[in-house]
Amino acid sequence: MLKNKVFYLLILEIFLFFLLTYRLIQVPTGLTVDESAFGWNAALLSKTGHDQNGKFLPLFVSSINNSDWRQPWTQYYLTVFFKIFGISVYNLRLSSVILILFSSILLFKFVTKLLDWRYALVSVFLFVFTPIIFMHSHLGLDNIMPIPFAIIWLNNIYQYQLNKKDKYLIYSAIALGASFYTYKGMRAVVPIWATLSVFYVIYLNYKPKINTIKLIKKTLPFIFAILPFFLIIPYLSHLYPGAIFGGARPKISDIYTLVYAYFSHFDLNFLFIKGDALLFHSTQKHGMMLLMTAPLFFIGIYQSIRKKSFWFFVTLTFFSAPLLYGLVDSVYRASRIQVVVPSYVLICILGLSTIIKYKYSKIIISFLTILTFLNLSSFLKYYWFTYPKFTENIFGNMNRNESYRVFAKESQQRNLPHYVDSEAYEGFFDNIYFDKPSIILDHQEIPPPHSIYLSTKGDLPGFEKLDVIIPDLNILLRQ
Repeated sequence: MLKNKVFYLLILEIFLFFLLTYRLIQVPTGLTVDESAFGWNAALLSKTGHDQNGKFLPLFVSSINNSDWRQPWTQYYLTVFFKIFGISVYNLRLSSVILILFSSILLFKFVTKLLDWRYALVSVFLFVFTPIIFMHSHLGLDNIMPIPFAIIWLNNIYQYQLNKKDKYLIYSAIALGASFYTYKGMRAVVPIWATLSVFYVIYLNYKPKINTIKLIKKTLPFIFAILPFFLIIPYLSHLYPGAIFGGARPKISDIYTLVYAYFSHFDLNFLFIKGDALLFHSTQKHGMMLLMTAPLFFIGIYQSIRKKSFWFFVTLTFFSAPLLYGLVDSVYRASRIQVVVPSYVLICILGLSTIIKYKYSKIIISFLTILTFLNLSSFLKYYWFTYPKFTENIFGNMNRNESYRVFAKESQQRNLPHYVDSEAYEGFFDNIYFDKPSIILDHQEIPPPHSIYLSTKGDLPGFEKLDVIIPDLNILLRQ
């Protein structure tokens, strides 16, 4: 049986790899500012160990004109990825594909423990084809980085429930604490989930007439393991001002604002029809989740309440995650709350396991399967072929990547020092094609003799414009 489940998982993962990497560069058409920042610094760190500011292996990287901070888990994951596989736009996005597939394997192992490996295979399918997840497999961003940590946290809480061994509380606390530094949105989620975990440990150990002190002691392995991740915040804030909370100032304006922000994350239109408020993170014609998984989800919620214990805990993780998002006015932002997708999938799998016990389960499941595939094919067709046309105005294109490729080729053939106009400079693209970074010149400066120059300018006295066709820019040669 073990060989069977490993074989089927391997086949599914290979199939998903090819599907996730299909049109990886074409969709979306260009890089976001955050992708470029991650890519540029990962390229620099993989080559020299220094970031764009010249700092050696900083925990947080200041980027985008010092207006934003790159979070350490994603930044160094990309750094290692580039070091192993090379620096390229393709590998920037491929890193997200690998992270999602890795998360799906963690989910498979977890669901196998919870139910059965066949349900686990379905959970992998549902997870990868959740629209918000699938779309972020094509983005080199940190929004998905908390997901494997969340699965590890849930898995170890479940293991603790089964065995009552403190080591599982420690593992779960470390995973949850580490996720605090994966993505800025987790600053609002981790405190809620940590509190929920403590109360759940109390619930699992509660017995009539139990000594309160003894009950509290049961939570100490979790508390002591997660506490360092919070205690270090003042020190990190001193070293990297703004890196932890990004300048956000949590505030309570009124109760209605808090309630509106919270319930926006459970608006059925948001969940199943429109998705994220920004086109960067949604087609806005398909929800955060696949519409046809909704019946499984609602049945799963009902069953989790009936079963209580761990399944109810999973449901609580789903509904508690955005509790603090109202403090930072985060409304209808699916990209910020992707960490709940594993909980959503688990609830759906519980719903599926319930339907299978019904008298007409085969008919119901066949019907839902057909509708789900129709829903999925509609999403994939739109995302792969229509979405890029409608979003090129916000994503831009890869023209400068092509310009740098040609520029590097011409520079290497002539063995000339390479200069770039500051208005044409793209740090990530430059580091893809040059081992030694280009020299950046102010728009008014002119490179010295015997050099090659990438510029937005068309013609300059004393320069020869190379007869090569590149988008947007020009390559000038000074003898």
